[in-house]
Formats: sequence, C-alpha cells, structure tokens
Amino acid sequence: MATASGPNPAKIKTRPGPASHLRNGDYSAASRALALGSYFISGCMAINASQFLGAPLYLINEDWYNAWIAFTKQSWGLLTTSMTQCWAPTVVRVSGHKSVRGELLKTTEGNLLSNFPERLIVIANHQIYTDWLYLWWIGYTNGMHGRIYVVLKESLRRIPIIGWGMQFSQFIFLKRNWEKDKDRLAAHLQKLNSNTLSPMWLMLFPEGTNLHPVTRKSSKKWADKNKIPDMQHQLLPRSKGLQFCIQQLRKTVPYVYDCTIAYEGVPTGQYASEIFTIQAAYFGGKPPKSVNMYWRRFDVWSIPVDNNKDFHNWLRARWIEKDQLLENYQKTGRFPADTGVDELPDGRKRRGAGFIETEIKPNKWYEYLQIFAPVGLLALVLYMFYGGLPKRFMKDIGKQVEKETKDPENLEGLINSTPRIVEVDSTNASAVGAPNGIAVTTQPPSVAKKAIKKLPPRQKGVSKAPIKANPQVEQPLKARPKPKKLDVKTPADSRHTKLDSKPTPTTSSTSKPSTTAATKPDASEAPKKLEVKNSTHPPKQKPVAKLPPKPAVGPKKVSPPKLEKKANPPPKLGVKSKPNQSGKAGEKKPIVSTAADKENRPPPKKLGIKPKPGATPVPAAGKGH
Repeated sequence: MATASGPNPAKIKTRPGPASHLRNGDYSAASRALALGSYFISGCMAINASQFLGAPLYLINEDWYNAWIAFTKQSWGLLTTSMTQCWAPTVVRVSGHKSVRGELLKTTEGNLLSNFPERLIVIANHQIYTDWLYLWWIGYTNGMHGRIYVVLKESLRRIPIIGWGMQFSQFIFLKRNWEKDKDRLAAHLQKLNSNTLSPMWLMLFPEGTNLHPVTRKSSKKWADKNKIPDMQHQLLPRSKGLQFCIQQLRKTVPYVYDCTIAYEGVPTGQYASEIFTIQAAYFGGKPPKSVNMYWRRFDVWSIPVDNNKDFHNWLRARWIEKDQLLENYQKTGRFPADTGVDELPDGRKRRGAGFIETEIKPNKWYEYLQIFAPVGLLALVLYMFYGGLPKRFMKDIGKQVEKETKDPENLEGLINSTPRIVEVDSTNASAVGAPNGIAVTTQPPSVAKKAIKKLPPRQKGVSKAPIKANPQVEQPLKARPKPKKLDVKTPADSRHTKLDSKPTPTTSSTSKPSTTAATKPDASEAPKKLEVKNSTHPPKQKPVAKLPPKPAVGPKKVSPPKLEKKANPPPKLGVKSKPNQSGKAGEKKPIVSTAADKENRPPPKKLGIKPKPGATPVPAAGKGH
C-alpha cells in the first residue's frame, strides 16, 4: 500500500471539539432524550409521510418516483446531520491517498467539499453503529446524500417508521444466507444497473457487523480455522457479497472507494462500540472527540472479480493495509495525508488536500426545513382550499348547541330532566294541568336554578318561553288577575295628577250620576294571557286617584267623565297639576279646591281641572264620601 507524505502529526495541535461543553452534562439525560426523541420521531414521520405521498408516482412514471424518493433521502441525510450537530457534535478530520488527489477540497468557509464520481461503490471498516451516519455526511458534502443505497441486515426492516423509510429508500436487506440472498441482491442490482445516467452510491461493510468483543472472537476463530492471520483492529472481511456486487455493476461503475475510519479516545485493547454507543453519544452528550477518515480509490478493471480466490486475496490484502493504518493511528493519532502536486496536460495543477478538519453540520442553517417541506406544503394547499373548514365546523357546532338549548324539551333531555318553569296559554292551561297559566316542576330548587341559568332570554312572539324561577318557590304560583288598562298618561317622575278627558254634553234629568271616576277591575275575571317576567311576587299597586262624586244641583244631575289610567305609577296628590292641554285657547278652566265649594256650582260645559297656584289640592275620592 502506498502512503503519501504529509506534515508531522505530532506537531499538529488537537482542537477541542464542539461537544466539549456538553460532556459535563449541562442538560440532563432526560431532557436531552426528550428533545432528541421529539425531533427524530417528528422528522422520521414527516419523511415517511412524504414517501407515502409520492408512492402513486410509481404507477405514473418510475423516474419521477425515483427522483421523489431521492428527495426524501436527502431529507434523511439532513435529519441525521442536524441531529449530530445539535446533540452529538464532533470534529471530522479527512485525508486521502494520492489516488483521490483533487477530489477532497476545502471551501473558504472551512467546510469539506468532496468531488467524487456520481456512480461508485463505497466500502469501509465497521467500528460502531453510527459509521454509516458519518459516511452519509460525506455523501452530503458531495451532493449525493439522496442517491445512497445501503446493504443492511434483514432484521432492520422490521423497525417501525425507520424500517418503513428504509424500504421506501430501496435499501437492500440480506438474511446472511447466500442461497436466499443471491436472487434478491441480483434483482436490486439490476435496477441500479438499468439507468446508467442515474447517480448511485452503493455502501457496503464487508465485515458484516461492527467490531465488538463477541464478533472479535468469531473472527479469530474463523482465521484459525482457515490458517490465515487475524486482524488486530478489525474483523476479517467477507468477500462473496462484494464480489457479486462488483460483477453486476462493473459496466456502469468505474471505481471502488475505500474508507478507513478511526475514532479518537479509544484506549488500546478496548472497542469503540462499547464507548461511543448511541446512548452515550446522543443522549449522554459524549460523542467521539474526532472522527478520522482516510480515503483511497481503486479502478474496477484492476480488481480480479472473475476469480473467487484471487478476489478473496485482493480484499484481504486491502484489509491488512487498513489494519496497518489503524495501528499507526493508535500511535500517532493521525492518518497519512497527501500534499503532493500533479501537473495536468492542460497546464493546471492538482494538489493533495492534506488534512481537512471541519465539523459535521449543514452548509446552511435553514436546510433542515427541507425535512418538513412536503408536509408543510400539503398543509398549505389544504388550507387554501379548505381554509374556512375549521371555522365552519366550529360555527356549525355552536349553532347546534344553541338550537338544542333554545328548545326546553331538548334541553330537558340533555340535562336529564332538569326542572324549569314555563308559561302556558290560558286556553290550554287546564288541559296541561296549569290552571293559573304557569307550570312549575317539583325538582329540588338547587337543581332547577342551575338548569334555568342555561336557558336563553325570552324572545318576542314565543308563547312558551322559559323564565327565571325563585329557588325558594316549590309550589305552583297563583296567577294574579291583570287589571284593565286605564287611559291615564302620567310621566314617571311626576308627582301631579294629569287628567285628559274630552268634554261631555249636558245630560237630561233622567240620567243618573256616576259615583266613581274609574271602573274597578273584576278580580274573578282571568286574563286571556298572563305574562310573568319574574318568579317573585308582583309588587303591590298604589291606589289610583279618584275624583269625589258631584252632588246634584236642582233637578239636573251631571255625571263626571270617566278617568282612564294610561301609565304607572299613580300620581301623588297635594301638588299642583299641569294645565289641561286639550282645552281651547282663551277658555278659562275651573279651579277645583274642595267638594264643599263645588256643591252649588253648576258643571262646566267642558270639564277640565286646572288648579291655580296656591289652590288646595284635591283629596283622593273613594267609597264612603
């Protein structure tokens, strides 16, 4: 294996990683788990929803469907990258062999920019479970994070949400039984081979699983059985699957890229899979101090894929070289770095990248919004077409509730026969058992009070409207007879008696005088309709002012005009009354002082009482005068 020269790794200072302030546990494990779990699950559900929305495209055009799935896989790459940036930030140091000279670049912002081909096969050693996350980020730096295909274990496809997304992403699942896996793998590779213009990165881990004490023993046992040297920092690779993939794709894939991964902070004799677990890195805030990658490129035509033994030896030789790289890393803390320069035929120069040290993060902070873009767009479209739907829905519910509460019968069913007081027409009062026009339930007053509070106010034109009830009343109320209306107009704040009557002609001697000024209502009469506005007892009415009877003078007797009361309350006597507005202009109105002064006075042609200033008030007339 050829290695490129570079700066002395011992003189390179280690920059503290961005996760150093989190390793002391600024946030509790529970809060970190809650935040990470919420973001990860919501992101996975958004990606799954996007994949479900694009599934019908497969029936229309398969190329459109593949492009849509590539978009969702880009969202997956952004999700894992943003998760690593926020919850497990770390530094990545990338270097390469001279075979990748000019393909690893550093931007002016200090970010990594990869310039790998669009179609290739990536192989790598498997140290921890999150190896593929860091390799996916390399695809992000190359703009290929939507065109990555991964070969995984069959059991991973059964994971809820994540497994569904892997199936939509067209990942390849193997049962580790070559007789069963061969046909399935061939079908997937044929699809990848069908369109030579479609970008594709096929990612494989020839070791089959990550490095662990248990798998380490199995690898040593296999080495002893086949009498071959075992690896010190890796597992022995399995050649059959990789050989089959290269055979199927060698006409459309020109290169195989090899990545050697090492993690800083792993003591000699220990395993990174036991130190940098998912729980420790993402939930505990203890990610690796740095992730180190060393890249190499091999031409497909130089790989002996047609001979099983030769290919097995070729692959094992590459793994021995990788093991030596890991051994040097344990001693120096760095992989080799290429700093050479090549002069191209057109005069341009191609330089080695050396060490590129950067952080795992998106190039733009707002790129993570792409994860939720399809679902958000769908919600926006639905809002544009059905924007008023929630409002109409709530409005319909409000109308239904109002309709139910307005009808006492429906309300009675809703509140389990809650008592209420209703008014009944006099014509139907006896038929419904309410002779006085009011029906009162016999439920407890406290229950009735709560139910009646829910009733709406009375409306005009409603004969059977609910009214408020006095909680103290438990027996049916008795209707009080409504007196006849009196045509008397008196201001509410006036304390004077205002009489407004038309003049009556003088009657003959045969007419009999009337002894009263107003007709007393008959208490036995029941009104046609009784309006009860309050359940309390009605207030007592004040006595109505009545004029005293006029005694007969001579043979002629004249009865005074009847007084009609038009408004309440009754006026108070003993105060000046306003002049009668109905009299003619210039006509003098007689002054009424007492009944004795008027005894021998003839009645006027037009009766109008207009007391003068200083006159004695007229006493109230009644029975017994």
